Amino acid sequence: MKDELKAWNKEKKLIPVMIKKYCRGKHKTTRKAQGVERGKVCAECSELTEYALFRLSMCPFKVNKKFCSFCKIHCYKPEMREKIKAVMKYAGPRMLFTHPIFAISHVVQMIKYKKQLKKESKSLDR
Repeated sequence: MKDELKAWNKEKKLIPVMIKKYCRGKHKTTRKAQGVERGKVCAECSELTEYALFRLSMCPFKVNKKFCSFCKIHCYKPEMREKIKAVMKYAGPRMLFTHPIFAISHVVQMIKYKKQLKKESKSLDR
């Protein structure tokens, strides 16, 4: 069962990292920022982190989970979905410098997933 939840656990650890990276870059939260402790994020990003982790904990596809971007259902409210997309768009490319193995494996999985979708759509057309 542990291997089946491996991707889910990895995502659970990386979402806060990506939101923290976004918050530092976009909201300029640093340890010198007034009212923000070291390693913390602003209130808006803290709320997004809690929401994302809650939604992830309620995910019906925890077992053998792929990335949320691969999912056919959307469990985020539209407002939060837009916020998390902005986080992923900003933090994703920057993950190459801090978490290169994760970033590269994500790109490889995304390419494989898109090839699989293309293959499935061709087989349905026949």
